Amino acid sequence: MTTTTTTRRRKAKTAPTPEQRAEWAAARDARLTELHEQVATGVAALVEGDAWQNMLNAAKRFHRYSLGNQLLIMVQRPDATQVAGFTTWKALGRQVRKGERGIGILAPCPIRPREDGTSAPMAGAPGEAPKPRMRWKAATVFDIAQTEGEEVVTAADLVTMPTGDAPAGLWDGLAAQVTAHGYTLERGDCGTAEGWTNPGTHVVRISGDTVDAAAVSVLAHELGHIVCGHARDLPTYATCRGRCEIEAESVAYVVTGARGLDTSGGSFGYVAGWAHGHPEQVRGAAETVLRAARTILDALDATDEDTDTEEAGQE
Repeated sequence: MTTTTTTRRRKAKTAPTPEQRAEWAAARDARLTELHEQVATGVAALVEGDAWQNMLNAAKRFHRYSLGNQLLIMVQRPDATQVAGFTTWKALGRQVRKGERGIGILAPCPIRPREDGTSAPMAGAPGEAPKPRMRWKAATVFDIAQTEGEEVVTAADLVTMPTGDAPAGLWDGLAAQVTAHGYTLERGDCGTAEGWTNPGTHVVRISGDTVDAAAVSVLAHELGHIVCGHARDLPTYATCRGRCEIEAESVAYVVTGARGLDTSGGSFGYVAGWAHGHPEQVRGAAETVLRAARTILDALDATDEDTDTEEAGQE
């Protein structure tokens, strides 16, 4: 008996003409611009909504605590997440439960100069009003877990990470680019963050708890930091972190969206938080975002073409 073996070969691709390449490039640029506009529009709609305004109103009532007070809070209640005084919680529609033990901190209390000047205020510049001295008094705050009542909306409540599977090959393609930039990619504990980039040790770490789609979104965000140059310019990142986070997350949204993954539930709230309610900052970052997104997508396309060539050669 004669056995015939048939080998199926991939049909050779015809090289695209320059006109076709130009047409494809224009179509992709239009799509990327459309995706970035979705971020700007989505953020604008979010910050105009009641939930966002409620969050801002609540945030205004919380004080920023000094390093010393932060240490005092952590020593007395290590699991504290959001603290405020009795009156502030009451204004937010929450009551401190009976029997709860407060957290002691130090609160500034200015000593106002008397009209006769006997309180010895700190001297000001010539022609300026005298500056008051400061003294400190004991104050008591409570963690949100010690209270009950109306829900307090936070920025984190407005962020929903994508779920499910990521587009095939997207993680590997992004990971290869991280490595090509000289970084080591790790999965593991990221504390309260979903991921971070350490320019000093050249390590990018993504939380080991995130699911495939969320992990890809976070990886695209960290790669966005690298491609936008934030990791190379740490002083700018430190002083303009809001702009850098807006750019990185917008890059992630555009890149993942171009590959078929919708991250709007997480990206819009995240970007809005760093924009501090000013969505025009998102449109102002368009040039940087689209340039970085094109760079990342071009590298992904090149990886896809190399894979196609290898598979065709093996058939």
